[in-house]
Amino acid sequence: MSDDNQNRGQSEPQKPEIRRGLQNLSLIWLVPLVAVVIGGWLLWREVASKGPEITVTFQSAEGLTAGKTAVRYRDVDVGLVKEINLSDDFSNVVLVLQMNATVEDYLTDKTRFWVVRPRVSSRGISGLETIVTGAYIEIVPSKEGKPAKEFVGSEEPQLIADGSDGTRFVLTANELGSISSGAPILLHGVSVGEVLDTSLDAAAQKVSIPIFIKAPYDKLVTNDSRFWDSSGVSVDLNAQGVSIHAQSIRSVIQGGINFMTPPGNETAAPAKSNTVFTLYQNRKQAESLVQGYTQKFILYFEGSVRGLSADAPVEFRGIRVGTVDSVNLEYLSDKGIFRAPVEITVEPERIQTVGAKPKSAAEYKAVLDQLIEHGLRARLKTSSFLTGQLYVDMDMYPLAPARYLGDDTGGNGLQELPTLPNQIDEITDSLQSLLAKVETVPIEQIGMRVLGTVEGMENLVTSPELKQSIKSIQQASDGINQLVSHLDASVLPATEQALDEARKTLTDLRDMTAPNSPVRYNLEESLKEISTAARSVRTLADYLEQNPNALILGKSGNQEE
Repeated sequence: MSDDNQNRGQSEPQKPEIRRGLQNLSLIWLVPLVAVVIGGWLLWREVASKGPEITVTFQSAEGLTAGKTAVRYRDVDVGLVKEINLSDDFSNVVLVLQMNATVEDYLTDKTRFWVVRPRVSSRGISGLETIVTGAYIEIVPSKEGKPAKEFVGSEEPQLIADGSDGTRFVLTANELGSISSGAPILLHGVSVGEVLDTSLDAAAQKVSIPIFIKAPYDKLVTNDSRFWDSSGVSVDLNAQGVSIHAQSIRSVIQGGINFMTPPGNETAAPAKSNTVFTLYQNRKQAESLVQGYTQKFILYFEGSVRGLSADAPVEFRGIRVGTVDSVNLEYLSDKGIFRAPVEITVEPERIQTVGAKPKSAAEYKAVLDQLIEHGLRARLKTSSFLTGQLYVDMDMYPLAPARYLGDDTGGNGLQELPTLPNQIDEITDSLQSLLAKVETVPIEQIGMRVLGTVEGMENLVTSPELKQSIKSIQQASDGINQLVSHLDASVLPATEQALDEARKTLTDLRDMTAPNSPVRYNLEESLKEISTAARSVRTLADYLEQNPNALILGKSGNQEE
């Protein structure tokens, strides 16, 4: 039995070991599997982060290398130069840029590109870091505008166009002057921004000047802010005289722009990005229209307007109320005369109104018509005899009739204000009138008569009769001198003696009439007796008048009683 059991045990085969699933895989296979996953993830990341390809045209590819030169925004890589090619006409360089997907929405026709490399300019020295790192392309992205794939790069560095660091605005001017890219934007003499670019507008009629103002100063720019050119040294020859003004050295060399906000508008809401402002030629012109409501008028003058120019003041009794806009010359062919139309801008709000204040253009016109009816007139006056500058003076002349020289042939639809002749013209007319009267005087005849009178006087002076008369007068004068000498010797002593006697007699009379004088006392007593006698005579006369028979019969007894 034991042998059978042993044989049975030797004849039964052993069961194989079975492994199922990942248990059959070796750990070595995990390495390529992880590599495949990481590679797929990197490939997906590359595809997902890869943005569009764009082209940027530059004049030169100095310092740029395909596959190495980066595209940066605020020192962050947002793209790479993929290819560098020449344009079809070999005049420019066309760069193919591979941009990241994060900036795809910011690639519009407002986006700007330029090459950052070491530069020395009026702004200073910039791009020194590229000496070590190499040149790169700076981008200023913008969501404004239309999407674009082709761009033209700028040859000059630009500031950040908009965002948290400031705001971009646009200035327009008739002439560029000395302003260039990089010129400072000044506020009270402090640089708060910079000119981004200078170019003509779409119609090639005006100059467009994009500017950038840094935060927080950009919040000070409102829709009523005024910008003016403060470039170089300003020499202003105006009605007030000669004034010289200069800003910083940088603005003298490169140009500069100042701005200000009119009083009362400081708390207004800040202007929006890309708001368009007018660039004025100087501060005076910028400040001339900041008082609110304005009204344009036209004046006509017949005489000379030499010395009157644009920007000259318009004054009312010495207070500036406006500005001269233009001075022209017109010829009226039908009348054969010349006239000088002068357009002015008046700011009524410069005059403080007491009582009800006009609120509309119609009310202002009604007030103006009333003033003209009461004698409002305009005339030219000389503000300085040194410079010969003229200004427009407005005042009330109630006795002067309203004189209108305009008609339907001009005026540009502006209301005309009556004018008075220039004072110098009035003086000239008076002198001309006087000369005309003098010319009518017979000067030759008067001269001949004066000459005849002079000759007659000469004959009279040289005549023998006049000489004999002079001798006779001299003899009479000698006789008078002898008589005066005789009077001094004989008559004057006798006269002095008579005066002494008269003086003595007057002294005696004064003594006789003194209050304590006996003569005066006796005289007074005599006068009293004479008065008593006079009363007696008057009584007697009255009695005789009543009793005339008393002269014969005497005084009766009854009567005596």
